[in-house]
Amino acid sequence: MSKIFDQEIKILFDRFCSKQKFAFSKYADGEWLAIRGVNGTSGNNEWTINDGTNTYDLSRNKLIESFKFKDDNYYVGISCPCCQGEHHQAMKIFSEQNEYNLTFANIFVNSNYTFFIENFIPEFNKKTNIHLVANKVTDLTSLPFAVEKFYPVEYDAWRHNLSLIDEIKEQNLKDKIFLFSTGPFGNILAYELWKSNKNNVYLDVGSTLDPWTKANRLIGKYYTDNSPDRNKVCVWG
Repeated sequence: MSKIFDQEIKILFDRFCSKQKFAFSKYADGEWLAIRGVNGTSGNNEWTINDGTNTYDLSRNKLIESFKFKDDNYYVGISCPCCQGEHHQAMKIFSEQNEYNLTFANIFVNSNYTFFIENFIPEFNKKTNIHLVANKVTDLTSLPFAVEKFYPVEYDAWRHNLSLIDEIKEQNLKDKIFLFSTGPFGNILAYELWKSNKNNVYLDVGSTLDPWTKANRLIGKYYTDNSPDRNKVCVWG
């Protein structure tokens, strides 16, 4: 099944605007390294891939569960062959997902980032029900939309903030829009919360909000108009 980069984000946007409930969880190169048990620190300085501790083993198992979880309205973004050619097919196979539920991990960035800021951001601005999970240093004052509730998390949140899963579940929320900007913890949250409560939307938006939140992870890449990444059209394989 062929997938077209600029069409995939429109499909997700149409689903969002139609008020359908769904979850989107993205797995880029860092998450794939974590799943494979590689040692090191992620390139965005937000989390550690593997430090050899028991908390890593627990979190890695959760991440794998989230990658393999299947549901008609649970969408999994994986690395594309143009960005991570050696991993694309392996991720497809390991995920065991239906092709329909797979899409680009980069769906909100590169050449699609213009669509994201011109369409998703204004839609977020219309909402009063957004719940954001992001690093505790996040600056909410510059965000171009209101946040009803903010859940601040630590560095390495995917290992140190797992208790937040039950905290959110216990609220039994309905008709909320959850945005996750917290590395692989976003994958785990999208999976755990969707499995438990299908009355909300769960979106792993990655670093897309960093120009406003000042998280300082990928500044100078796809955010800037003259960046080569801003013009990169990813392809499926």
